[in-house]
Amino acid sequence: MSLALNDLLICCRQLEHDRATERRKEVEKFKRLIRDPETVQHLDRHSDSKQGKYLNWDAVFRFLQKYVQKETECLRTAKAGVSASTQATRQKKMQEISSLVKYFIKCANKRAPRLKCQELLNYIMDTVKDSFNGTVYGADCSNILLKDILSVRKYWCEITQQQWLELFSVYFNLYLKPAQDINRVLVARIIHAVARGCCSQTDGLNSKLLDFFSKAIHHARQEKSSAGLNHILAAFVIFLKTLAVNFRICVCQLGDEVLPTLLYIWTQHRLNDCLKEVIIELFQLQIYIRHPKGAKTQEKGAYESNKWKSILYNLYDLLINEISHIGSRGKYSSGSRNVAVKENLIDLMADICHQVFNEDTRSLEISQSYAITQRELNDYGATCKKRKIELGWDVIKDHLQKSQNDFDLVPWLQIATQLISKYPSSLPNYELSPLLMILYQLLPQQRHGERTPYVLRCLVELASCQGKKSDLESSQKSDLLKLWTKIWSITFRGISSERIQAENFGLLGAIIQGGLIEVDREFWKLFTGSACRPSCPAVCCLTLALTTCVVPETVKTGVEQNTCEVNRSFSLKELIMKWLLFYQLEDDFEDSTEPPPVLHSNFPHLALEKILVSLTMKNSKAAMNFFQRVPECEQHHKDAEESSFSEIEELFLQTTFDKMDFLTIVKECPVEKLQSSGRISVHQNLKESLDRCLLGLSEQLLNNYSFESTDAETLIRCSSLVVGVLGCYCYMGVIAEEEAYKSELFQKAKSLMQCAGESITVFKNKPHEESRIVSLRNLMHLCTRCLSNCTRPSPSKIASGFFLRLLTSKLMNDIADICRSLASFSRKPFDYGEVESVEDDPDESLMEAEDQSSMSLFSDYPAGSVSDANVSGEGQSTIVSSALKGASWRRTSFADGRGC
Repeated sequence: MSLALNDLLICCRQLEHDRATERRKEVEKFKRLIRDPETVQHLDRHSDSKQGKYLNWDAVFRFLQKYVQKETECLRTAKAGVSASTQATRQKKMQEISSLVKYFIKCANKRAPRLKCQELLNYIMDTVKDSFNGTVYGADCSNILLKDILSVRKYWCEITQQQWLELFSVYFNLYLKPAQDINRVLVARIIHAVARGCCSQTDGLNSKLLDFFSKAIHHARQEKSSAGLNHILAAFVIFLKTLAVNFRICVCQLGDEVLPTLLYIWTQHRLNDCLKEVIIELFQLQIYIRHPKGAKTQEKGAYESNKWKSILYNLYDLLINEISHIGSRGKYSSGSRNVAVKENLIDLMADICHQVFNEDTRSLEISQSYAITQRELNDYGATCKKRKIELGWDVIKDHLQKSQNDFDLVPWLQIATQLISKYPSSLPNYELSPLLMILYQLLPQQRHGERTPYVLRCLVELASCQGKKSDLESSQKSDLLKLWTKIWSITFRGISSERIQAENFGLLGAIIQGGLIEVDREFWKLFTGSACRPSCPAVCCLTLALTTCVVPETVKTGVEQNTCEVNRSFSLKELIMKWLLFYQLEDDFEDSTEPPPVLHSNFPHLALEKILVSLTMKNSKAAMNFFQRVPECEQHHKDAEESSFSEIEELFLQTTFDKMDFLTIVKECPVEKLQSSGRISVHQNLKESLDRCLLGLSEQLLNNYSFESTDAETLIRCSSLVVGVLGCYCYMGVIAEEEAYKSELFQKAKSLMQCAGESITVFKNKPHEESRIVSLRNLMHLCTRCLSNCTRPSPSKIASGFFLRLLTSKLMNDIADICRSLASFSRKPFDYGEVESVEDDPDESLMEAEDQSSMSLFSDYPAGSVSDANVSGEGQSTIVSSALKGASWRRTSFADGRGC
């Protein structure tokens, strides 16, 4: 044993001395030894080797526990009724003992979690459950549990199922215990973290665990205190999501019990926004469980109860008042405020409106049982308050008409948009024209206020809704056509406004997709001139237009002319291709140093490539529809509206036998690839024109290439574009894959990737510059998007195979080396001389952060080790976690010759 460890061992034994004065002398020596660099190195090495015959951190911790026991026993047996000064001395002694334990744990786990989880957990549980120790050290032990155990991945995985449940039970009893010395916010945060552990690390949870939450919610009503309630409700949501699959009826019945109490707390207590957020999430979850996919009746899969209906109507009334209150605060507050209401509140309101709106009921008298105060509840003669509420689409239309203030209008535009989007069938046919007229009247006012994007989004959903209705009367269609024609004209004129360009293109696309008006030739001019630049909304709109309409050969620019704008020698399809690839560069793109928008914009995966290839076909509409029928790769499928609870909703519908799709869903691989050549043929001149454009774009980048100044991301975007076009051609059967590999386009893509590799090699010399780190992160994300794990034939799979052929082993090795360098830099071991900084961390106020409803579950190291990295460390670690894995994965895939 080294001399340093021998000194520490002697010191530890002296901590067990019977005389308090001797133990007190050894404490300072003990603190000095456990931060000594040589001692720390030996303890780390022995702890990592897991050889019990050497002194390690766990052995030292056992000595420390014995010291704490001796000191605590002295405090326990001390005389009661002493003077204030003596009591203050004892209090100071307690704080010193707690500080010593915290200090030791921070020193031991500073570099990595080396103390055994079971040792720590047993110490904390024994302390908290003991009546005397819990009072003396409970708060500090709870702080250690939250910061040094539940935030560490290694410990998180070592806690057993029994310990998770015991932690939950112990701390929930602490929360319910009405004691002044219990910091309930800290306890609530622990319950929140433990709830995640119980639901993710254990199996076979019992629904009886939900009884704790019922007690806590009723306790909050009686106490008129919401301290830590947001964390309790967040934990409640976690349990409900886990238990809902197997205990749906139990969860619904519990909702009937506690939701009226939450309505009361909302109306009678002054809640912060954080608590309101989690209450909204809880109500939303109950609606998902009771009304999967919006089911209204029991026959369709809903779980009905009379009490729930009352809760729904009361919640509807409460949210209307809340939205009105939010609008009033916005109108009369100083400074600037966002006119929009948060999406979660809008989603909840839309779901509720779908349930309570009924064509036969315009108004209803409801009982506000939740509004009875505690005093009235104890009064035998208390009766429920009555209130009349208005229902139906008239409520939405009235709110859209009665005020011209954006704070009043925008929330109801949001509600209407979400309601129509999520439940198109909830809008009766006879409401189409009145609602469209109201929105049309609001649209010309777009020069004033912030309402215009919301009006346009609502019109988008209304256009989609009308397109799905096949039972409209001819007279109604005629009236709607007149309105849509006027709206089209207004939208078309406003397309140059960048502030609302995305919404304008979205509305044009929705009108085209729904077939609401006939598209004229003027529409195609948007994609040939300078009215707007290629963007994601413009590309999406163009995709819908190509899918629905036939592209004219030319665009009329005058009464007697039948030529294309800009140049008589180009067809409209060629002009669109040039607009997409060389916007504003015209004929001198070879000499330009500024890359076109297509090389520094993010478009939907392969959307641009499919448009370009479709434009080279004789029948572009058939080609685009052929591409659209290809099942989208799961890796690139992003449905922002899809709820994380969707799978459970599907399960509820299936168990009611109302939806039997799960018995018949058989997705066959598309066989249209072989049949496409008979219906879709390439226009050779247009294909050659596209090839020349892509070659010219590649040449422009290669001619202007400089390994120090050229952005590697731009080079990779261009090579990705080229192989994406080749992949689409191969899928259409225009060229074979072997022919594509030998093509001049593929060789240009290889040259571009080689240049990108040189730029990445330069990065290795200066890997810690923040700008280069951001660039590398974007580059890694871009490469990941270009790869596909699809197993069935698709353009994405073919393009992914081409892209893998571009990745050289040197490029992948360079990326992997850079990521390892960044990882070692951001996780650099600390300077042993800096251990002093962990003593008595002043930031022990985690329990007071009431507004922090969500916390990171764990990190690879305790909070202290992360904070040691320099300023750029956070930015580096952001990409290290994904880039290193991605680089090594792609290198392996390339070496094996597999796609993904």
